[in-house]
Amino acid sequence: MSLMRACGQEGNPSQALDMLWDLRARGQADAATYNSALDVCVSCGDMQSASTVFQHMKESGHVDVVSYNILLKQHIGGAGSAAQVDALFQEMRSLGLQPNIATYNSLLGGYLSSEDYRQAWRTVDIMEREGPGIDAYTISILFKGYKGKRHVMDAASFDRALALIQKYTVKVDEVLVNVALEACVSLRDPGRLTNALNVFRRSGWTMPKQCAMHTYATLIKAYGQSRQLGMARRLWNDITCKKGLVPSEQLYGQMIDVLVTNDCLDDALELFAEMKQRHQDHLTSQGFAVAYAMVIKGFAQRKECARALQCYEEMKQNGTLVGLVVFNTLIDACSRVGDMDSAARLFRDMVEADCIPDLITYSTLIKGYCVRGELDQAMELFACMRRKGIQPDAIVFNSLLDGCAKKQMPVLCEQVIQDMVDAGVTPSNYSASILIKLYGRCRDLDAAFRVINEMPQKYGFRPNAAVYTCLMTTCITNGRMDLALDLRRRMLQEGTKLDEKTYSTLIRGALRGNNVEQCVSLIHAALDQGGSRFVDEELVQGTLVLIQRRRLWDERGQELMDRLRDEGVRVYFPTAQQPQQYQNYQQQHDTGAYCPERGFSGGRQSDARSQQRRRFPQPPKAVVH
Repeated sequence: MSLMRACGQEGNPSQALDMLWDLRARGQADAATYNSALDVCVSCGDMQSASTVFQHMKESGHVDVVSYNILLKQHIGGAGSAAQVDALFQEMRSLGLQPNIATYNSLLGGYLSSEDYRQAWRTVDIMEREGPGIDAYTISILFKGYKGKRHVMDAASFDRALALIQKYTVKVDEVLVNVALEACVSLRDPGRLTNALNVFRRSGWTMPKQCAMHTYATLIKAYGQSRQLGMARRLWNDITCKKGLVPSEQLYGQMIDVLVTNDCLDDALELFAEMKQRHQDHLTSQGFAVAYAMVIKGFAQRKECARALQCYEEMKQNGTLVGLVVFNTLIDACSRVGDMDSAARLFRDMVEADCIPDLITYSTLIKGYCVRGELDQAMELFACMRRKGIQPDAIVFNSLLDGCAKKQMPVLCEQVIQDMVDAGVTPSNYSASILIKLYGRCRDLDAAFRVINEMPQKYGFRPNAAVYTCLMTTCITNGRMDLALDLRRRMLQEGTKLDEKTYSTLIRGALRGNNVEQCVSLIHAALDQGGSRFVDEELVQGTLVLIQRRRLWDERGQELMDRLRDEGVRVYFPTAQQPQQYQNYQQQHDTGAYCPERGFSGGRQSDARSQQRRRFPQPPKAVVH
């Protein structure tokens, strides 16, 4: 049988059959021999020979459950069908053979390998309804079946598979923990990760005394993603202190990733220094490439471009492979701080290292150039990526659109939109917001309204609160508060929910126009819809100041302040003793010195006023980016 299996590995079913017929002629062929030959034929795709062998097996009485388990493989995927599988099961039962759990697990694994997820879950249903039940191997097959495919296991399938553990009181082993957590990590759902870890604990699983490094890495990754940093640290302490193990490079890389993800870059750097000391002979390994990538990612998040570039130089000195992910992270770090000269040098290094730039590379560079106002460079890169056959996505087109809008080039913006549509990328709410801001800067309200009236219908999207807020800002900036309020009514009619930014924009506009009625009405509407989280404390205090100055406190002020306090909003009676910030608020409106886009104008703030700013934060800008 060992020789037959070797024939299967070499893809030589004819030699395996010669052995079978020779043994059969000598009367030495038993069920195990026939099954080995049958398995070779099925594995090598020689279905005609498999059918011949199976027929001989039936005639000689050597067919058993294992024979059918092997034969099932040829009916899964490709030209196979559920009807053929059902027929094979009926044939088994007619011979008095009952499918066992190995039969169903084999069938389940085959369906998952061929990415037939519907039939896979149908098999699980049959196992629960008619078969021998579910074991740990069944659930492991389910989780593993989605690994490495073109798509990850969806949340509903994960929840269903995890529920089988408790439903059948499955004894959880290390393999099941690994594959389940890997499937869950790919969902990037901290809540599900926490639930999965709790299910394992309730099922009686504990960390074994001898555990594979891969299992440690998987658990640390799961704890890190579910924001259980304390558990990840405790597990690391168990590995290094209690058990006295030396973590592998991969395990170091995983713990560094967890620390960076949880905003503990300094701890990650300390651990990285320890890793370099312990594994100084393996600085060129893939494990170090991953660790460097994580550290560079941490520096990029902190916008510490210089330190990220220092890591890059260190990688080159050590001979550590600088891959696509590292190059993209470095380019992103430079782009975030506007250092496009360094980003361009990295791009050249990338090409010289035969590391092929991808969509993310071009997208990051184009956005960086657009933010810095270097539109020509962005356009040149855009043309380059198209020549290389890389299809631009919505991020690239919107970056170009934003760059053209900041340069106030409406004709070029329209051309970008047309190129976007021609490339099969549909303009979105974000695209509409950019165009509205453009026409607002150009003081062309008609064009701005055409965007919201025509684009959604033309390209099949519904304008969201951000688009409406953007247009409201444009109206207010151009002195048309009436149109901004009309947009609010339109939002309510269309069922589009207003958010805090929308109300802040409108209240700020009403304050700018010294309109008490509008301010009070909008604040009540905001409280009705979202309570205290929908109103900005500085804006409502400014409204109270306006009411007091207009001598309308008894009619409007007291009632409004009482309601605000009932809702938990921190406000003060507008007297001479109130914070100086609010005394100045209305004065600047009266003198026209207040700009809704810039907040308070004037010279350098005093220290006392700066302290008040910290206590009462300035409301966010109404323009939505």
